[in-house]
Order: sequence, then structure tokens, then C-alpha cells
Amino acid sequence: MNNYWSKYVQKTEELYLSRSLKFNKITINKWIDKMQLVDGMKILEVGCAGGLMCHLLKERLPNAKIVGLDFDLGHIDYAKKKAKELSLDCTFVAGDATQLPFEDNTFDVCFSHTVINFCDPTEFVSEQHRVLKPNGRMIVMDVYNRGIVREEWIPTDDCDEKALFDKLWSAASENPKSNIKKYVDNAENYFPYLKVQNFHTISIDTLAVVTYAPNCANVDEEMALLQINDDRISELSSVEKARAMAPTALSKAEYAKLLEMINYRYDKQIHQYKSGKKDWKFRIATTVLISGIK
Repeated sequence: MNNYWSKYVQKTEELYLSRSLKFNKITINKWIDKMQLVDGMKILEVGCAGGLMCHLLKERLPNAKIVGLDFDLGHIDYAKKKAKELSLDCTFVAGDATQLPFEDNTFDVCFSHTVINFCDPTEFVSEQHRVLKPNGRMIVMDVYNRGIVREEWIPTDDCDEKALFDKLWSAASENPKSNIKKYVDNAENYFPYLKVQNFHTISIDTLAVVTYAPNCANVDEEMALLQINDDRISELSSVEKARAMAPTALSKAEYAKLLEMINYRYDKQIHQYKSGKKDWKFRIATTVLISGIK
């Protein structure tokens, strides 16, 4: 267990906010339906990050036993503190997805979101098969067309912000910590791993959720500002992580200037939103859910 992921890959607050645009109090019932979850079940999220999904499930399924597991200690600490803040009885455990610290035949459902591609897939699936009860369900959720769509918050227009951003990440990319080991990276390749571990009734489903549409009438101001600020937090977190890997790539003045330009850009977007200026951009996140029965 370590803090590698939350320090160099995805900061906990960044990940919690970005996931909240997909999994939230409005959409959670759709996810529960797609995942075939029922109150009273014992449910394990493998790779829970800051625990957002566990928190939402516990609110909707108060009699369910909700357990979240993550390898990153920073994520687990955040998940525990947030659960206490929300007065939710969830359990969070630091552990390895390929060596689950649970007894055989413990859970009714094991699910994960964008995790299998960062683990040994054979061990990942085998361990969940082991801890599931007979007729328990494993659900692998992943982003459709992973890797094809560029992150929207990365600056693309030629400007001082992009120049400093690129300079910083060019140096950070030379640090081995920037290289995340990946295994399978295509949802079509997940099926054989479930089959070889004797899962049956292997199925696929999808769910599309609007994650960015601040100027649409069915998005209230609170959600609109969250959507805009999610991009801000993603970029600020990105440069913070890059600086941790390449601390001398930018001078203090350059780094301060980069932060200033990032905040100015998103402050401007918020001002435009509040003044009624529309740009009508929107994003839809499509998730595939691959499941099998033990």
C-alpha cells in the first residue's frame, strides 16, 4: 500500500469530483438498476478511490453492506473521512485488488470502474470469483473508447498557458513515475478473463451520462459550476503532479504564472456563464458494464 496513485496519477479530490459528474444523486438509481443491486446485499467496490460510489450506494441502499477497497492509502483515508462526514456506515480497506483481504464466498456483488486495465487481469478476475458467493455477480465498468478522446481540460490553443503546461509535462514525462503500467486496455479483451475463471451468463450493457452541459436548462447552477470547475481542478492537479515529478522544470515565477493563467481561464468561463453567454458545449460519458455470474 502506498500513495503513488493519489500523488502522481489522480489526486483524490480531483477523482472524487470528476466521478461525481457521472455518479451522483440524480443518476445513481440508473446505475443501481444497470448493476442489478438490491438493498441488503454485501457489495464490494474494487478500486474505490475516494469512495464516492460507495457513499452514494449506502445512501440509496441503507441495509446493504458496502465495502470499498483501494491500494492507495490517500484514497482510503479520504473515503473514511468523507463517510464519517456524511454519517454513512461504509467500510473502507487498504488492499491489493489481486490479493483481496477477504474470505471466500463473502460478497453478492463485486464491481470496479476503470481498474482492471491497471492490474494483472487474470489475478484481478480470479480474486473476485473467489470472494463472491455462489451466483454472485462480478461487474467490470470501463470508459467506452478509452484512450481515444483527449482530456478536454488540456490546453490546445497556442498561448503562454499551453507553452508552460507543455514545458512542465515534457520534463515530467521523463520521470519513471509518469509511466503507469497497463495491461488490457480494450473492453472487448475483458470477456476471455471472465470466461476462463468460469463466470457464466457473461453480459454487456451500457449507460451514457451527460457530464458537461453547463448552459443547458436542465442543468442547475450548482451542477453547472461543478462541471466547469471539474476541468479547472483537473488541470491544476495535473500541473501539481507534474511539478512533483519535475520540480525544476519551471521556475517559481513560471509556475505561479501558469496557475494564474489556468484560474483566469476558468474564472472567465464562470463569468460568461453567470452573465448568460452561451457556448452550448456538452460531453457525454458512455460506460460499458461487463458482468458475469459465479
